[in-house]
Amino acid sequence: MTSIPIIFFHYGNPNYLKYSLKQARFFNPHCEIYLLGDKKNDRYDFLTHIQASNYQKEADAFAAIYKHRSSNGEHYELNCFLRWFYICAFCKENNFGKFIYLDSDVLLYEDISKMLPFFEHSTIANTCDTIGVPAFTYFNGYKAINDFCNFLLYSYTNSKAIQTVQELYEPFVKDPTIMGGISDMTLFHIYFQEHPAETMKINLINNNLAIDICINNPDGYEMENGMKKIYWQNNLPYGKDVATHKLVRFASLHYQGHAKDVIRRHYKANGYVLHRLWESLKIKARFKKIKTSIKALVK
Repeated sequence: MTSIPIIFFHYGNPNYLKYSLKQARFFNPHCEIYLLGDKKNDRYDFLTHIQASNYQKEADAFAAIYKHRSSNGEHYELNCFLRWFYICAFCKENNFGKFIYLDSDVLLYEDISKMLPFFEHSTIANTCDTIGVPAFTYFNGYKAINDFCNFLLYSYTNSKAIQTVQELYEPFVKDPTIMGGISDMTLFHIYFQEHPAETMKINLINNNLAIDICINNPDGYEMENGMKKIYWQNNLPYGKDVATHKLVRFASLHYQGHAKDVIRRHYKANGYVLHRLWESLKIKARFKKIKTSIKALVK
């Protein structure tokens, strides 16, 4: 089976990052894994670390024309756009072919090579059609991601495209209580609608295997305590389809937002036993609280 690279992009080194990276390696022992990051997360010897700042010039080209239209912080939202330009420049420099991009809060439970035949005929495949997020995205080579980056640039420079984006943002302007706005997800949605023959939504690989859009959303599956209810069989996650009552195996789970706290509990690769115990007991937070109390007493 064909092995293709997996690319992550992240700044900093939060607790959950090590689990996402190590699990991708565990289920894909023969593929190249790259982390485009910074000095803080240059510490994993089972993958290739790349300084994202090497490609700052390409990212700056988009940052210069970006207009913030979101209830999320501008720095956060802009970085979501910029990641594609960093990755695109990296792929161009290294003459990359097909690859998978994974968000840093995704746990992978499948060998990518076994999934590839279901979507490799597409230029771009992910869970972004009219809804969804690009947490798991397949690009059919450098041209595919370059075309998408050019589309992002076009969407912020072409007057007609700008108007389309602004119209999508109007409901958020009229009602400030509505959370959301224009993100890179929005542009993926538009791109998919404008390129239906080249793109593919892959939340369901086949009747037995699915890619999770977001564990916080039902997406037709049984929920429990605000998240998809996960049934574990042989250390692999399944969700129950509420319409058919059938268990469907997840090839990946996406722990967006507060769900990141669950990542260490759903981690099924090897290692990090003490880390998981330390974090689950919140020992670091307790030490910090004690330290703060002692300082207060001294004062």
